[in-house]
Amino acid sequence: MRRLFIASAISAVAGCGGNAPASPVVNPPPTTQTINGSERIGWDQPAADAVDLAAIRYVIYVDGTRTEAAGVTCAASATAAGFACTSRLPPLTPGAHALQLASFVDDGGVLESARSAALQVTVMPATTASAAPGRAADTARAREAAGPTAARDATRALATTPILDGIDDPTDLAFAPDGRLLVAERAGSIRIVRGDRLLDEPALTLGSGSQLLAIAIDPDFTRTRFVFAIYASADAADGTFTLVRFREAADTLADAAVLLDRIPVGAPPRASLRFGADGKLYAAFDTGGDARLADDPASLNGKLLRLNADGTTPRDQRAPAIAEGLIAPAGFDWDSSGGALWIADAREAGRSQLRTAAANRRYALPAEAAPSAVAFVRGDLWMASAESAQVLRVSFDPETHTTPARVERVPIDVDGGIQALAVASDGRVYLATRTRIVSIRN
Repeated sequence: MRRLFIASAISAVAGCGGNAPASPVVNPPPTTQTINGSERIGWDQPAADAVDLAAIRYVIYVDGTRTEAAGVTCAASATAAGFACTSRLPPLTPGAHALQLASFVDDGGVLESARSAALQVTVMPATTASAAPGRAADTARAREAAGPTAARDATRALATTPILDGIDDPTDLAFAPDGRLLVAERAGSIRIVRGDRLLDEPALTLGSGSQLLAIAIDPDFTRTRFVFAIYASADAADGTFTLVRFREAADTLADAAVLLDRIPVGAPPRASLRFGADGKLYAAFDTGGDARLADDPASLNGKLLRLNADGTTPRDQRAPAIAEGLIAPAGFDWDSSGGALWIADAREAGRSQLRTAAANRRYALPAEAAPSAVAFVRGDLWMASAESAQVLRVSFDPETHTTPARVERVPIDVDGGIQALAVASDGRVYLATRTRIVSIRN
């Protein structure tokens, strides 16, 4: 079931008087949303407590026609805006519609609130192309842009070539210009693979309890020897992200320079790090456990940042963030054909998204998708999952390069889930399971 959410306003709307409940809190996106009618609509409902909430019912007005909402579910606890609720949409015909919400109670007579502001939607006719992700709102302020979409199964598993064993819970891979492979291990070590041999001594070991999440190598590494990393501190009550730069010498990383720190972490912490073709460093952080921070311009949480290699903001932008609204960024990469930067946002089960940074196109991932890493491979976007021995391969429309045209689940001949992936300069794809690295000559 796909879900369509409307962003909540900051303050509640007063009820219509008497004992009528307060209106659902709704702040519709400024643009019309394209949907297929299977989404769920969401709002925040002000109520004194859960007992008060339980007495409230809801109606959806479609072009002024009243229908009681079905399949309503609400959160057990409230935020400042109220209790987060969702319901199924009523049957909608293809074409443009205006949707409004109202709440009511029946205490010997119906007492209904004022209607919410109107959400403008366009319902697309049903098609047979169920493998393509559903188009959603072109707005960063939609609470949830789209829901799960089906994927086809590939006909055969991709064969792998074992590279090495002996790694421990890898989180990221990165290739140096000289061919060395750097492996980030969650417990805080960066290991180096030279040829097909894992060096005995780690290049770096962080302090006890730190979680190493992402690494990236300076495109000018031959001159600078810079390696960048994001790690999360161990304190679950007050943990933070740190973006740090190291200098490599003789297979060792030292001379640490902290570029960003004191960014709250989520549970589990999620962050991604890559260099773009423009030579800039891109870093993405989760919401730190507070989804409101994703749209807070004063916070780096829930954002994709574009930075100079020294951590400063480039002159061609006003602020470091170039995309907001992320929940748990699993990875991102650039489409060499169309140039778009695509981000996999690993939200709750059945709600993960594939979205762009600049145009902010959002597409639903299949319900079972739990992305752990992404990379473009010969024009297709591969998304790995730590929960399954397969990749989700997304092919894009060859004309626009902005619309996913086909989604396939491709089995990989490995034991266990795939936690990280990277593409070498020769086009070979490297994948890491919990203890092993394998390659695929694509």
